[in-house]
Order: sequence, then structure tokens, then C-alpha cells
Amino acid sequence: ALINDTYEPLQITHNNFPCWVARAVAPRYIFHSGKARWCISKQIDDGARCWAYCKATSGATDPSNSGPWICCDQDGEWRVDNKVKCAAVPADNDKFVQLRMSLDNDMREFGLVDHSTLKSMWRRLDFNGNNIVSLAE
Repeated sequence: ALINDTYEPLQITHNNFPCWVARAVAPRYIFHSGKARWCISKQIDDGARCWAYCKATSGATDPSNSGPWICCDQDGEWRVDNKVKCAAVPADNDKFVQLRMSLDNDMREFGLVDHSTLKSMWRRLDFNGNNIVSLAE
């Protein structure tokens, strides 16, 4: 259920392939790993720590005709899940969905989705190094 959602196209590419973000508030992305597979994960990266992946069809620019999807089960093992499907749908013109997409772009522009940038920002805010940011800092 974690990866079930409708994903909207992002205005960026990763490894020269398009990316998608879930309409939900929680960050979930579909992207190409650059190593011949599509991934679903909480951040766009090399796909090493993804929730699900599938082999990319040669020449395909989206994952809709790829598969089967392989997901990590409750026991921590990776297995084919034939219930996971990826189908292309038209982008949504709803104003709230468009706002969500623009927020994702703004967060990228300011480096608020890059893990190393966030860690660096946290270290600057956590002046005394106790992993708590207070008004006194």
C-alpha cells in the first residue's frame, strides 16, 4: 500500500529519463536508476534503497510497459509481485495537484530534497549538536 498512488510527471529528468512524483504528501518517486531498471522510492537517487523495482524495457521512456515489479516482502525478501502495475494516465489539471507539483520543484530548487543538503542544514540549525533545534539556538 506504501507505493500505491497516482504519480504525476516532474519537470526534471534523472539519468536522462523522466521522473514522476506521487500525488500524496509523502515523498514517493518513480525514476530510472541509470542501470536498466525503474525504481519506486522516497527519494530520487541510484535506486539502491528503493521499495520496488522492475527491469526497464529497452528503449522505453516510462515504466508503463515494464515489469514485473519486484517488491520487498514483510520478511525482507525481494519477490515478484504481480499485483503491482504501472499504467500511464493523463496529468491532472486540478489546482491542488498543480500546487503539489510546483512545491516539489521549489523544494528541489532550494535543495530541500537532497539528503546531504538537508543534513548540512540540520547541522547549522543544531548549534550545540544535541539533535534538537530549539529557539535558543
